[in-house]
Amino acid sequence: SRHRPPPALPLSFCRVMADPSSSDDVALTDIELLQAAWINELRAPELLPHEHELVLRVKEQVAEQEARVEELDERDSLLRSLYEMDNERTNYQLRSYLRTRLEKLTKMAIFIARRQGEADAEARPLLSRPEQNFLGKYLALYQDHIDAEAWSSLQHAEQLPEQLRQIATAAAGNPLNVTPDLSAHVFCTARRACERFTFHDEVVELQPGDTVLLPYEPIRHLVLDGSVQLT
Repeated sequence: SRHRPPPALPLSFCRVMADPSSSDDVALTDIELLQAAWINELRAPELLPHEHELVLRVKEQVAEQEARVEELDERDSLLRSLYEMDNERTNYQLRSYLRTRLEKLTKMAIFIARRQGEADAEARPLLSRPEQNFLGKYLALYQDHIDAEAWSSLQHAEQLPEQLRQIATAAAGNPLNVTPDLSAHVFCTARRACERFTFHDEVVELQPGDTVLLPYEPIRHLVLDGSVQLT
């Protein structure tokens, strides 16, 4: 019979790229990077910058694996099962990552919209384009609801200051006007030697592999630059 080349292994079995934020030589697959981003998003009290390029790569690789599954024949039943299991796990992590971000968007919509408006043009984008569209439509829908349920039934409501009637500038009691609790404690593991920082008048210096429980705010910059991984 004609010799067939061995099929490629599923994504999570292959180390395909190095984490660009890492200073060591350990290569990470995109699937491992996705898992790290997913856990960070789950544990962080704030919305983290969207991992746009990583999400695109993972989607492309999953599509490639699905195409490979279609090409496999009956003799490759074990490999087919590995591919399908790998894709299911990856798709679960990807959906959970995006769903967690949407939950934070709806919970802190006004705060995030303000942060978007103040964002540095050179900084990593906080939201993906679909998330930006979702946020705009979500706030507009909520404003329409307030207009219909509150101001339309109030006489002379149009005479009230615009600042009072707009949800974006309303009082702190607005359920959408939630800010992240940066003082919340989180577990984190150092991925590399971290720059020193001060916490409660003490100098903290994390070494690779150190796992500690700290408030989020003093390690926030280390999460954003990839020096520590939330756990």
